Amino acid sequence: MNPTRLTEPQRQALQWLSSLRDDQADEQQRRQFENWLNTAPEHADAYRQVQQFWQQLGGLSDLPETRLDQARSFVRRNQLARRRRNLTLVIAVLALGLGIRYPEPLQKWMAVPYQTVKGTRQNVILSDGSRIELNTGTKLRVDRFGSRTVWLEQGEAWFDVKHDAEQPFEVRVGAARIRDVGTQFNVLVDREQTTVAVTEGEVSLNLPGEPALSLAAGLQAGFSADGALQTPSATNADTAAWRSGILVFKHQRLPDVLRQLSRYHPVEFELADANLQTLSVSGRFSTTDLDESLSTLQNGLGVRIARTAAGKITIRAPNK
Repeated sequence: MNPTRLTEPQRQALQWLSSLRDDQADEQQRRQFENWLNTAPEHADAYRQVQQFWQQLGGLSDLPETRLDQARSFVRRNQLARRRRNLTLVIAVLALGLGIRYPEPLQKWMAVPYQTVKGTRQNVILSDGSRIELNTGTKLRVDRFGSRTVWLEQGEAWFDVKHDAEQPFEVRVGAARIRDVGTQFNVLVDREQTTVAVTEGEVSLNLPGEPALSLAAGLQAGFSADGALQTPSATNADTAAWRSGILVFKHQRLPDVLRQLSRYHPVEFELADANLQTLSVSGRFSTTDLDESLSTLQNGLGVRIARTAAGKITIRAPNK
């Protein structure tokens, strides 16, 4: 069961599970539950699923009373439980977060989401003093229980991590885990390719079925969605230039440059001539000033650029 995409029957099943585990549940509630359970086959399926999910939580009986008190206090402060019948499930989730291991899907579901829209950036300061800077069009989640875990779902982020040998900082991209050894690094999720570039310190890159790969400062490595790892190479000195509003390209194909520019601006590029596909681009481009970037392309490549009111930009070869 994926807590981030619960169906309505699953939501109802969670409420029934919590209610029936409450000491105050009476015979009338149990009859109502039986009626609900037998109303539709998907109700019985959903209840079996949430029972399995509950069993994965486990460990509440061993939880110290002080941690339960902390969880109850958290619930009261944040008004996460408006009715007593939901309190058991909420405290289970929170108590597990206060020290007992619980399933990653639940951990991610409870994490704090951050998202930047096209053309914007955002700085996030964590409770341990670590800093994250989100680039344009980025989605990221931060564990709310202090496990020093974040999930980068799309986009790009720069990390400045406070080292803690007893509790390493982890960035998760799909099944991959990027663990810091006290460092600064950049992670870009671009289409089906993720690139990790280390600017200071060291990180450990862990992919399923592969030995951990250590990346020291000045190195970068990429991996695909299916876990294929590229050979580490020297980091581009301008990897995180986007933090200053600059993109630096060195002998990159025009289509790739246009794709990167479109991450920052609400436009659609069209190459009108096939031979433009192979043009090589080098230069510095602004992430905020599209007109300046287009002027740089036009002057450097000698192409003709036309804009439409619909946000479409057509690039043509000279004299066409």
